[in-house]
Amino acid sequence: MPVFGKSTPKRTIRSVINELVDRTNTNTQRLRILEQDIRTLKTRTNSIEKNTLNQTKKINSTLSKFEAKLTKTEDRILALERTIKEMVNEIKRLATLPKVKELEELIEIYNPLKSQFITKEEVERMIERKRR
Repeated sequence: MPVFGKSTPKRTIRSVINELVDRTNTNTQRLRILEQDIRTLKTRTNSIEKNTLNQTKKINSTLSKFEAKLTKTEDRILALERTIKEMVNEIKRLATLPKVKELEELIEIYNPLKSQFITKEEVERMIERKRR
C-alpha cells in the first residue's frame, strides 16, 4: 500500500521475480522442515505402537499364566474340600467314647481268663443250699 505523500520506489520485474523466488525458497525450506517433523512424528508413533504391542503381548502372556495357576489352585482347593468332607464323614462313623467303653465292658464280661463261669451242676448245688 502506498503511503500518501511519499512515493514508493518502482518495482521492476526482476525485483518482483527475485522476491517471488525468495518467498518460494523460504516456503520450500519451511515445507522440508515440516516434512522432516512429520517423518519424526511417524517414527515416534511407530515406535510407541510397537512398544504398546509388545507390552500387550507380555501382559496377555502373564495373564494367561496367572489364569492357569489360578485354575490349578482352584482345582487343588476343591480336591482338599472333598477330602476334608470325606474325612468328616469317616470321623462321624467312628465309635464314640461311650460306645468304646461299652465294648470294653462287654469284652471284660466275656473274657475267659478273667471271668468265672460256673457249671450247671454248681448252679444246682447253690440252689439246693439256698433251699435248705
